[in-house]
Amino acid sequence: MLTFKIPEQQHYFTTKEVTTITGMTKDALRYYEHLGILPDVQRNQYNYRQYSHKNLETLQLIKIFRDLDLDLSLLTPAHLALDGQAKVVAFKQYQQVIRDRIRHLEAIDQLLATKIDYFEHQSIDT
Repeated sequence: MLTFKIPEQQHYFTTKEVTTITGMTKDALRYYEHLGILPDVQRNQYNYRQYSHKNLETLQLIKIFRDLDLDLSLLTPAHLALDGQAKVVAFKQYQQVIRDRIRHLEAIDQLLATKIDYFEHQSIDT
């Protein structure tokens, strides 16, 4: 499951709609634009930002990177301009980070299950 669902019925989104959909603040959106990791945000005739589906897909990736504490600079145009094979290598590295975290979380889950079992049995015995 991705971090948020992008409505399919419309092509462009206002800043307010994007903040509602993504849970990100307006300041965060501007910050990502400033860093260059949210490029090509179009403007309408009144100079208001109009975010596209592609922009929202980029915001999903940004949100995932933030959730995983991955370096956002990896999403800069310079980094993303790498050739296909370099991108594959980079994304495999991200995937390995995720798999390592899953193993760590599974170990924590097992420890908690053991503690829960211990405390449940302790309360039965008393």
